[in-house]
Parts: sequence; C-alpha cells; structure tokens
Amino acid sequence: MIKLNNIFVMLLVALVGLSVTACSSDDDLNTDQYGNDIAVNSFGPCPVLRGGMLYFYGSHLDQISEIDLPGADPITAIQVLTAGSHSKISIEVPAEKCDTGIVVLKTVKGGTISTISPVTYREDIKLTDFYVGQENNKIGAVGDIVTIKGDYLNLFHGIIFADNDTVKEDAFIAHDRYTIQVAIPEEAKTGQITLTDLASSPTEISTEDALTVTLPTVQNLTPTTLKAGTTISVTGSSLTQIASVKLNGAVVADSDFIAQTATMVSFALPVKASDGEVTLVTKSGVEIPAGSITTVVPTDLAVSPSPVKNGKTITITGKDLDLITGITFPNATDATIATQSATQITAKIPVTAQEGDITLSLANGKTVSVAYTLVKPTVINFIPTTLTAGERVVLTGTDLDLVKSITFPGEADIEITEFAAQSETSIGLTTPVAASGSGVILNLMNGTTVKVSGLTINASTTPAVNSTEVEGTVGEYVTVSGKNFNNVEAIYIGGTKVTKIRSRSDSEITFQIPASIAPATYDFIFITPEETKFTVGKIIVNSAEKTIWTGSFDCANWAGNQDLAWGGYDWSTVKAGQVLTFYFTANDTSASWVCISVRQGDKWSNLPNAQIDLTGSSTVATYTLTETALNQLVNNGGLVVTGKDVTITKITLK
Repeated sequence: MIKLNNIFVMLLVALVGLSVTACSSDDDLNTDQYGNDIAVNSFGPCPVLRGGMLYFYGSHLDQISEIDLPGADPITAIQVLTAGSHSKISIEVPAEKCDTGIVVLKTVKGGTISTISPVTYREDIKLTDFYVGQENNKIGAVGDIVTIKGDYLNLFHGIIFADNDTVKEDAFIAHDRYTIQVAIPEEAKTGQITLTDLASSPTEISTEDALTVTLPTVQNLTPTTLKAGTTISVTGSSLTQIASVKLNGAVVADSDFIAQTATMVSFALPVKASDGEVTLVTKSGVEIPAGSITTVVPTDLAVSPSPVKNGKTITITGKDLDLITGITFPNATDATIATQSATQITAKIPVTAQEGDITLSLANGKTVSVAYTLVKPTVINFIPTTLTAGERVVLTGTDLDLVKSITFPGEADIEITEFAAQSETSIGLTTPVAASGSGVILNLMNGTTVKVSGLTINASTTPAVNSTEVEGTVGEYVTVSGKNFNNVEAIYIGGTKVTKIRSRSDSEITFQIPASIAPATYDFIFITPEETKFTVGKIIVNSAEKTIWTGSFDCANWAGNQDLAWGGYDWSTVKAGQVLTFYFTANDTSASWVCISVRQGDKWSNLPNAQIDLTGSSTVATYTLTETALNQLVNNGGLVVTGKDVTITKITLK
C-alpha cells in the first residue's frame, strides 16, 4: 500500500476549446475555425497522462509535420486520424522529459502555431518498494544505501527520513523515473521514508513500512570510578553516530571528544560531572545508556595543627585535594583556600569560625568534611582574686585576644565590652559596680563562651545601674534598675537636677525628666549622702510631643494652612532632628494617593523633601526637620502646610 499525502487531482478534459495564435508570416495560417487554412481549435485531454495520447482538433492538421512539447525532443510521429477542414491528429506524450508549457506545432511549409493555453500533465505516481542492500531488507545502518522503487520517481527531489531534515536530490546516489538511491544520513531515526517534490505546497508520498535504522551499541565503559579530568572510554559499534555524551551535571559535545571512531569514543570527565548514568546521544537525538560512573572525592583527610587558633592557618592533607573548589567553616562564610595541591590545602581560619566539621566542596556539587578543634582562651590568674565591685582586675592567661567581652555576675548579668587593655596574655578592666558573686564568662569573637572561676566579687555600696545607657522623654517618667539606690541622695541629668521621684527601692527608681531640659544625651549622675558623685552611665533625653496646632483644615486641592507662618509659631526655638507629626483623615479613604506638602511662608517654596505621599487609609504622617528646613522656616516666613485631598486636624512637634 502507498500512502499519498498530496494526491494530484486528475480530471480528463475532453475536447477543450482553445484559441491559438499563428506565429508565421505565411498567409496560409489563420485561426478561423474549420476554414480552408491550417488551424488548431482545441487539444486534449489536459492534463494528459505522461506516456498517453494527446489529441489536436482543427482544420487541415494533416499539414502538421512536427509538434514540440516543452522540455521534450521534437515529435514527428504524428498520427492523422482525420484530414481536411475537420481534421484530428494525435501524438504519444513522452513518459519523461516533458514539462508544462505552451505547445508549438510546425507545418510542412515551415510555419508555426502556438497554443495559448499550456499543456499540463498527470502522472500515475507509484512507490512500489524500498529496501536496504537486497530486496525485502528494511533494516540498515547510517551510511547504508536505501533503494526506492516505483514510477515517476523523477518528479521527487528530496527524501525525508524520520525526524530528519530533507536529503536533497544532489545527494542522491541514483535518480531516474523508476529508482532513487540514497545513503541513510547520520540524523535518521527509525520510521517511514517520505518522498517530496520540494514545492511550496509539496506533493509527498510516504512508505507504509518503516525503515529500521540500527543504533550504535555499547560494549564497555571504562573506568567506572574516576577523577575529574581522567579520560573515560566507551567501546561499541557505529559510534561515529554519537553527537554528545550526557552525564549527571555535565554534557560533552563531540567537538570536545579526545577521539571518536566507529568502535570507540573517549573524552575527559568534566569537573562538574557527578555520580550517575552515562548516556550517549546520537546525531538523530536517540539516547543510548552506556553505564554508570562514580566520581572520586578526596580521602585520608587530616588537619594540623590541632587545636588551631582563630585567625591562624590550618593545613588539610589527603588525596585528590586538587578537586576542591571551596572551603567552609562552621559559623563563617568568608573562608577561602590559600594554597592547594593534590595532597594539601591551606586556609586561614575566620575569626568567627566555630569548631566542628570543615566542609570541602567540589565543582560537581559533592562535599567531604573533616573535623577540627579550636584553641580556647585560658585564665591562669586574676589579680586580685577577691575585690569589691567597681575595682580594677587583671586577667592573665593564654589566647585572651580571642575574647570579645566579659560577663560578670550580679542581680542581672552585666557584660563589659570595653577593656582598659587587652593582649594575647592579659586583659585589664574595671569591674561593674553592680557586679557581685564569683567567676566570669568569657564571650569569644566566634560567638562561643568559656566559663572561668577564681574571682570573687564582693557587692559594692556604690550606686550602680544595670544598663549603662538610659533613655526617656522630656517631662515623662522613666524607671531605672540597679543596686544601692538607697544610697542615692540626688539624681542629675547633666547639670540639671531631677526634682520629682515617684518611687524608689534599693534596686529600682522612677523619676521624671525635667521639662526644662533640652533633648540630648547627658551624663547620668548619682549623688550619695556623703556628696560623692558617681557617673553611672549616659541618659538619652528625647523631646516630648507638643501640640502646636489643632483644628480642621481641608487641603482639598492644594489649599494652604498658614496658621504656623508669619509669626504664628516661633521656629527659632526648634532644633534640627525634631519631628513634625500631622494627624489627618483622607477625604476619600479608598484613594490610592493623597499627600501632604510642607512649604515655607515666602512664595510657598518647598522645604527639603517637601511632599509626603500617602494613601487614603493613612491617618498620620511625619516630617523630620533638618538644619536646612529650619533655616527656611526661621528666615522665610514660617510653615505653610498644603496637600491634596486630606483634612488635617492636629500638628505636633517632638
């Protein structure tokens, strides 16, 4: 059976009337139907079967001596069926070498008659069989010759193998009306063979039977356990068909093969290839399993020195360490390899690294690890071993430069981060006044701790706070925790005395920050009944929120509120860093955009970063006054508040 993808529609057109044109100077030629001169009135059938009979009708056609079909040799074997004014002649159309076009008839006197309409043809195309090598064999390898048999195969100019680009006529080994021979291309897959005439709307015929294209075979893959960069070889048959090799994590193209023959392919194992299957990919895209491999990782790992100190160099020895591309320490992300060979790696241990497992990574994603230990600080002696809180102490020992801070015992742990002196063998500092108890904790730079005994701290009667930094707001109460507050006679914030104390115990005191004090950071001072002054830390005083305007002002369309302009408020009393807070409601709470804009009085010029963009759901906006903004307000007419689609109800300053 033959499958036809685009069948020529064949209609027999009998006695089609045609106009003809005389192209001779002889006066015996004309186009009068059935007159006394030579004339062609019609011809047919059209399309005519190649190898079939073509008939011409007209007057005195027995005077025709030659008929020329386009592409064919001149035809002189003309059969006169009827002579005279109602004449009929016929010719046999050549089976080959004739093309569509105008037919030219020549008379015995040398004149010519050309048809206006072209002759067209129909072919009874047949595809009877195909085979590889010998008849009935439909199995072949790349390069084998496929013979295709049929009729009118000369009309086809390309062969399409399954999933392959067309093999064009110039690559055919043989091509005539009855036979096409072509070699199986490397990209061919098992499937039907399709013949095509390569027209824009092509006529195609496909074989019903499939051509089976034999694939490469694999006999062996060696080695199966190997190191990146090692040559891996695959043996088998038809391996010239292989276009690439797929591995887990890498692909090797045939251009990167070390060698490729019909029986062997070899290539270097890519550094990114990992354990898994090896797959050969043919030029036709077929994947062929070739086996599996296991990639080598470094082994026999050891570290030195052990223990090793943060910031120092560690050496890792072993086998195949040239495969390593990265090194990671616990709790550190900034480690890099300093030197590297197949048997040794060195790296500087980050200050933040903690002991545990060092992870070595390979380009293919695999990792190996090796354990290591770190040097820890030791305290040999405290000088003195017993003291009163607030007195100086010196710690002597080893590797004390690894210490970031020291935590002292007390009613609450107290961490000291600033030392009077620090070296590898000693640390000097003043003990916290609030400390009491025995022992300390060394907090290391890598986040670990070391508990140390041997120091006794007696409680001090000196007032002390648990936090060395206190924060509060002008005019508001603040509570401070500590110890020995019963020994406090007076509290000063800088040079300003605290006059209102709400409550006090020996460990907690609540007082009001005076309203007269300006926002800033001050020394926090306690005075004892003996008038001894102790600066126990710092206190940050924030400004209180002060309402400077209330009412209801609708900024529906950039209307400006000038109540705080032109003397409405004394902006010279305000300091840079204070914050204006605007309380408002949007005129449309579903709006995607509303805004408030802060301007100076003169010409309503913008303050820096003047426009505050908001949404309809917003109700509060803030603006921090800079030195530049305050200069504008003081020197250019104060504050004008405008905006879009908001109603402002209150403005505060803090």
